[in-house]
Amino acid sequence: SYGELGGGHGGLTPLLHAVREGHRETAHALLEGGANVNQPAAGDGTPPLVMAMVNGHYDLGLELVERGADVNLASHAGTTALFAALNTHWAPKSRYPQQHIYMQQDHGYLEVMSRLLEAGADPNARLTKHLWFMSYNFDLLQIDAKGATSFWRAAYALDVDAMRLLVSHGADPSIATEKVPARRFRRGGEQEDHSGLPPVPVGGPAVMPIHAASGVGYGQGFAANAHRHVPDGWVPAVRYLVEELGADVNARDHDGYAPLHHAAARGDNELIEYLVSKGADVTVVSRRGQTTVDMANGPVQRIQPFPETIELLEGLGAKNNNNCVSC
Repeated sequence: SYGELGGGHGGLTPLLHAVREGHRETAHALLEGGANVNQPAAGDGTPPLVMAMVNGHYDLGLELVERGADVNLASHAGTTALFAALNTHWAPKSRYPQQHIYMQQDHGYLEVMSRLLEAGADPNARLTKHLWFMSYNFDLLQIDAKGATSFWRAAYALDVDAMRLLVSHGADPSIATEKVPARRFRRGGEQEDHSGLPPVPVGGPAVMPIHAASGVGYGQGFAANAHRHVPDGWVPAVRYLVEELGADVNARDHDGYAPLHHAAARGDNELIEYLVSKGADVTVVSRRGQTTVDMANGPVQRIQPFPETIELLEGLGAKNNNNCVSC
């Protein structure tokens, strides 16, 4: 639930209220009067700098840094100012009104990230749980970001510029999200695993950056309705991960999906052909028994098949189980 993800409520200081609303003069007056620039909310532990970045007040956030704000303080969910600045720029679409004040700032998100990194922000800080404001769209994204780093978030946004910036400051491009306990909606025991892969324990690696950059979640529902990313950025992002950072084109996520599965789920023939050119195996099978063709063949209700992708993958040797759900 949103309540569980959000954690505690309340406990906002006057400074946190001012920062949340972007009232710069009020915030500075409070600081001049002795307010603690690092005092977090008693409820969810959000410090003023993170509050500024989450709400898109980049300029005010940088002013807080100049006044001594600790760039590595995080909320109880592990949200740092660095992660928040990036996430706010690429916030998923929502059925509820979202703030767009970040578009009216003098400093863009990349400059803000650069300033935070230069001030000592840890590029490898990880979320300790999924963020409620990434689920504020009925979980259309079909991901759980627990364990995500800023680099992972940049990969999910297909943001090569942000990835390069983070790597230049020591970001580890191999860190995956963390597997969380599976939700149980039906009776009947454990589902049979068709992948031949060893199980991933809770707390183990879940989704790697290359899966994030290939389209994780698209084959499980309507992620495309909410996911925001660099336009036409799929191939450039994956190419950067593979050719410059050594990402494995056959890496499997905790559900047994390879990058090819995610590309197929979006009908992305260009990315499929690129991955195959780099050695991707078209015959891989997920834990649920889905082939790469199956992901292109309407794997969930109201997601129509991609006939050209099906034909491409079949021609490359992938098996079609003819199990279209939406046909």
